[in-house]
Amino acid sequence: MPTADGPLKVMVLTMRSASLADYRLRTRDGGEELTLGADSLDLRGHVTLYLTKFSGCLQGLLCLTFTPDGLPVPPVVPPFVFMTDVSAEQALVTSDLIVADGLTLEAS
Repeated sequence: MPTADGPLKVMVLTMRSASLADYRLRTRDGGEELTLGADSLDLRGHVTLYLTKFSGCLQGLLCLTFTPDGLPVPPVVPPFVFMTDVSAEQALVTSDLIVADGLTLEAS
């Protein structure tokens, strides 16, 4: 993925929808850290996640970490995946529609 600092190696995940609970996004762009939060975040339509790191527990049982250099991906991905304890380093997220409930923005 091209950036102002040069290419960034990412994983690209595409899906029709994603539902997230207790969402928190932390970012720092040369100043204070900003935190965007939502009680729930629903992404719908053409959802694309560009990630530099992704961790979570499949079905709440098998915990894995994915990076662009090490992808423990099964040969077939099921049509529905439920994950818990998810943490991701996001470079970019795109979606046709984003619906947030309980949206907050904080600076620290």
